Amino acid sequence: MDFYFLLFLAGLIGGLISGLLGVGGGIVYILILPIAFNYIGIPDQEIAQFTIANSLFGTFFAALFSTSNHIKHGEFYPKQILPISIFSIIAGLLSLFFIVNTPFYSREVFNVVVIFLLGGMLFSTLFNAKKQNQFKERNSSNYSLLSLTGLSAGLAASLTGLGGGVIIIPFLNQGFKMGVKKAKAISLGVITITSLAMVVFNLFQQPMQEIQISHTGYILFQVAGPLIVGTLITARIGVKWSRKMKATTVSYLFAAFIILVIVKKILELI
Repeated sequence: MDFYFLLFLAGLIGGLISGLLGVGGGIVYILILPIAFNYIGIPDQEIAQFTIANSLFGTFFAALFSTSNHIKHGEFYPKQILPISIFSIIAGLLSLFFIVNTPFYSREVFNVVVIFLLGGMLFSTLFNAKKQNQFKERNSSNYSLLSLTGLSAGLAASLTGLGGGVIIIPFLNQGFKMGVKKAKAISLGVITITSLAMVVFNLFQQPMQEIQISHTGYILFQVAGPLIVGTLITARIGVKWSRKMKATTVSYLFAAFIILVIVKKILELI
């Protein structure tokens, strides 16, 4: 009972962060899921694969619930969301097939990738945090930059389970000089589409080792379920809170959670 309650709490926090910061709930899920999989006996050699797959599963619902709230308020931007999503799906699926779901991608490699990726995002976020209120969106869309954003986000999502928001928001914020709140809404829309594609892919994958626990591909519904229930409760609350916060506050909160994940992953490597 305690095990599932902790997963439910992680879902509550993940859903809140998803709506508040626009990064999906993965930044919380990748902290709790390795612990959960160790507890239920998933082989250490496939902790990374199961963590990424189930984090993306929870992230899909976190982003979906948050995006539905944005749509109700007219904060949906298909001209940016669709091209980013297309390239993100391509990069994400190729990465899952050729890199992640292979013996090479160990738990240690996974942690190192997360640390380096989030380290770069942390520097970028803190460097630009004080400038958020001065950003003005450009009128034209740079489709080359949108495609690069999508490719980078899909690669990051598939390698870390974070959903891609840690790439999308800084790219749009700095590349397009777009306000962080609009970038957040676009990020959630992209995450909804691309995480769904990667979840479906993982449902039909065969784990490299025999798993005694009931599973469908790399998805464990008994683990992801409590996360999703918690997410359902808080995702829309996070969106509402984000409308009341200053853009700089959102940026600093984003940075705080990045630091938390980096510290946890460093401790796992030591």
